[in-house]
Amino acid sequence: MRFHAESSRDAYDVIVVGAGIGGLTAAALLARTGRDVLVVERHDRVGGYAHSFRRGRYLFDAAVHLVGGCAPVSFEGGGLLHRVLSSVGADRECDFARVDPFYSVGFPDATLDVSTGLDEFVRVHAELVPDERKGLKQFAQECLNIRQEVYRASELAASFSVGADSGRFPTLLHYRRATLGHALDAHLDSPRAKALLGALWPYLGLPPSRVSFLYFATMLMSYVVDGAFYCRGSFQRFADALAGSVVDCGGEVLLRSSVRRIVVEAGCARGVMLENGQQISAPLVFSNIDAVQTAQELVGTEVLPSAYCESLRALEPSHSAFVVYMAGRFGADTLPRSHETFLYSDWDHDAAYASTLAADPSWLSVTVPSHIDPAAAPAGEDIVTLTTLMPRRLARPWRDEKQPMVERMLDLAERSLPGLRDGAVFTEGGSPRTMERYTRNSGGAIYGWETSPAQVGLGRSGFDMPVEGLHLVGHWAQPGGGVYGVVSSGVQAAWRALGLASEEDLWRLLAGPVGE
Repeated sequence: MRFHAESSRDAYDVIVVGAGIGGLTAAALLARTGRDVLVVERHDRVGGYAHSFRRGRYLFDAAVHLVGGCAPVSFEGGGLLHRVLSSVGADRECDFARVDPFYSVGFPDATLDVSTGLDEFVRVHAELVPDERKGLKQFAQECLNIRQEVYRASELAASFSVGADSGRFPTLLHYRRATLGHALDAHLDSPRAKALLGALWPYLGLPPSRVSFLYFATMLMSYVVDGAFYCRGSFQRFADALAGSVVDCGGEVLLRSSVRRIVVEAGCARGVMLENGQQISAPLVFSNIDAVQTAQELVGTEVLPSAYCESLRALEPSHSAFVVYMAGRFGADTLPRSHETFLYSDWDHDAAYASTLAADPSWLSVTVPSHIDPAAAPAGEDIVTLTTLMPRRLARPWRDEKQPMVERMLDLAERSLPGLRDGAVFTEGGSPRTMERYTRNSGGAIYGWETSPAQVGLGRSGFDMPVEGLHLVGHWAQPGGGVYGVVSSGVQAAWRALGLASEEDLWRLLAGPVGE
């Protein structure tokens, strides 16, 4: 792929600021329709949180562990990620391996391997809480109903209205303000059953008492009915495939290049000025970076309506994460057998979340990518990451707190995985400051805005900024965070920018001569 640090041209049809997965998705789709596209990225590689890095012989994913939507045939006729890649001619660039069980969970006196497939998902949970089988089935079916209605609502797209379409989308209407905890209480009595079903909450950054049930259900079903996948060679391959498609279609990707400002004249976006002073024009500009930074630093609050700036300030960013990256030759019984395992000190997810807020974690996840992709490490060795959520800011600087936090995470992990330290030949910590430095998300926020009921879907920052031709894309825009969420955001950004009526119109366009 031909990536540059300075643009060879001074005009494009579309400029995308930031090369996260959401921005790359929009860029690749628009480039495939014949638009001249420029992507500008300050890092030395594309992908945002989906980028990977090497330490000697070891290959690490920075933050992404698992994705859904990769199967050619799925619940709704084709997984979203597969559909995007195949539509832009890049489906052969990624090797997605199925992961099943897609996660495991360990509590002090119980463990569970969670399988894909709706019936199997219910069955494995019912083995631990047999008296709740009926409620488990009802809960799973409700999640599936939400998944179906979300898909049908996306087909209506611009014309969709919760009020006007309430008869067609009763489940969305019923749960639009509900937390996961509310839905669990409606179907289950046992605190253990509720804790088991809510164990995947760290994937969205808020505990069951606070996370949106609609968003959780959509995420969960993307794995349960469509399958869960890991990208062999790291998720950098996925990001590179999208960026490569832009270049193959005649577009350009700039690396180690920053945008100084988005040029706005007479209320319209006119392009960007790079840090090197180069000015590049385009009638359409997408910002894939932090929404507040876009407004305050790249556009300027003096250009934007005060009500819009206040609406951004009223939204709550997500938390960040602390990650311990490890590699070594571990004992046969040291590592979990699953790709990812969540380890909780007790059955109370609110208590686990409180420990996150206090920056004194009582829980973590253990991911072993080399189970799925042995090439990530030399023969006989493994890659391991320990991950927990973390406040975006501490009272103390991370340069003083990083190594103590690494040791605290290792202590926590060794309660369940004794001897983990003994096998490690490489250990490195990644703090919220690390996440911020490499992605420029404020405070290292890993999901953009937090995924509360008030801040997902239509409650999130809209696609359109109050400047003609300037749009948001990614996890600071609708519908929400996570890889599947930002790919969906990129798809939505593309069809809206093309003036189409729905997502299905985009797929039809790409299937025709313009998409060849």
